[in-house]
Amino acid sequence: MNESFATWLLLAGPLWAAIGLYFLPRMAPKRKRDSAVSEHDLQAAGVVGGFALGPVGIGLFYLAPNLIRRFTLAAGITIAVFIAAQALVRVSDPNLPSALWLILAGPLWAGIASYFIPRRYRDAEAIDTNALTAAALGGFAIGPLIFGLTWKHTPRISREWIIVLGSLGAWQIYTLFAIHNATNPCVAAPFHLTYLTQQTANGVVIGSIYSLMAVGLTLIYSVQGVVSFAHGQLYMVGGYFSFYFLLHAGNILSELTGAEVSVNPIWGIPVAAVIVFIMGAVFERIFLKPMHEGLIERVSEYAILITFGFGFFLEYTTLAIAGPFPQRTNRFIEIRRFTLPRTQITDDFFFGPIHIIGDRAFAMVVGIVLIFALLYFLQRSWTGRALRATSQDRQAAAVTGINPTNMNTLSFALGSMLAAMSGAALIPIFNWVPWVGAEMVGRSYVIVVLGGLGSVPGALAGGVIVGIVEALGAGCHPDPSRGAAYKEAFALVIFALVLLLKPTGLFGREHN
Repeated sequence: MNESFATWLLLAGPLWAAIGLYFLPRMAPKRKRDSAVSEHDLQAAGVVGGFALGPVGIGLFYLAPNLIRRFTLAAGITIAVFIAAQALVRVSDPNLPSALWLILAGPLWAGIASYFIPRRYRDAEAIDTNALTAAALGGFAIGPLIFGLTWKHTPRISREWIIVLGSLGAWQIYTLFAIHNATNPCVAAPFHLTYLTQQTANGVVIGSIYSLMAVGLTLIYSVQGVVSFAHGQLYMVGGYFSFYFLLHAGNILSELTGAEVSVNPIWGIPVAAVIVFIMGAVFERIFLKPMHEGLIERVSEYAILITFGFGFFLEYTTLAIAGPFPQRTNRFIEIRRFTLPRTQITDDFFFGPIHIIGDRAFAMVVGIVLIFALLYFLQRSWTGRALRATSQDRQAAAVTGINPTNMNTLSFALGSMLAAMSGAALIPIFNWVPWVGAEMVGRSYVIVVLGGLGSVPGALAGGVIVGIVEALGAGCHPDPSRGAAYKEAFALVIFALVLLLKPTGLFGREHN
């Protein structure tokens, strides 16, 4: 990528023109406008000012809209573009764009805006919905200009604000990354489009499998209001139940037929589901039911300790029985990978091929089918509606004839079953050890918070997002070996940002 062109795109360019077109007519103080300045003139000023000088041009016309004249727009901006282009052509230090961005925008401005702008909205008794999100994204993307857009008039922050500011911040980070890592496969043409698509496809595949486990966790929380700290271990034992069922079933069939028989791992999924469903129901009846009957004084602490202890028991019992040695079942299908063939677009540019590992694709299909089956169950069946009613209002559900105690047991058993099915779907792909659940449950918590506590569609969307973020973060890291080691950290960054900017998650609802 040409560094001069990239620097100009960072400081000005088409995206700033779009920002000026949208914001300047809405934010320019009407009392300072000359009568000759029309809405169309403000739109034109936003476009040419943003295109030539970025936030400087937009800020100039915001503070002094009376300067907007056709001669100004025609002559002054043309000169500014020429001067800016001549200056940027001579840029030789790739650190200069980063330094300019940190001065004009960046993390420091995001922190300053996040502190002052929400307080300004509250002092002005304005609608402060999304004010914190817009302040953080605006400070990160356009620096002090966010104060000019929000401080005096405290406009209502719409979804379009969030989309524009978030897109601008992400685009700036990508541009800076491209300047400093010109040979990285995520930015090096002509291969970057194929590479990014490949990594995104990998993320969607593994993220769909993550979602299955997270859906079980969010189902338990939505009905019982507690977070199960045994969820990772239930995922782990689901994989082991599948492994030992396939092992013994294969041995029995081999003895009966006199030939070596291998059982397809797909049969291990329902077996693990049934066993762990019963296990979850029994555990809930014995240990969690007293909590809902008022027999436990400190409910939250009890739920944490009892589920953590259950998970500890499962993990170390499995370690004692199965040992610390990695296990893996046979493949789901013999097709090792699906390939989207290469497409030649021009002589110098092509797209593809894109490869998807066969077992991962099969597990993704299993996960998506199970999630949609759960959604159908929750939406169409009487029992599913009873679960939803209990999650919304336990007392009102009891008045209509629903037994909340039974719904508690069913929710924990179903959530545990989904975790076990997720483990049974992944044991043909990953090496299975008794502590494998600890890593996966951390991702599940991130996914549940990202999608919104209690939201099944949110868990599906959150899983896909986490999968894509991990795949792109590991694949685009300048050092591939470190990128793989930091894969979990990328998901935690998303977790922290969601907690700071939108604590209810993408699909979560406010709790009064």
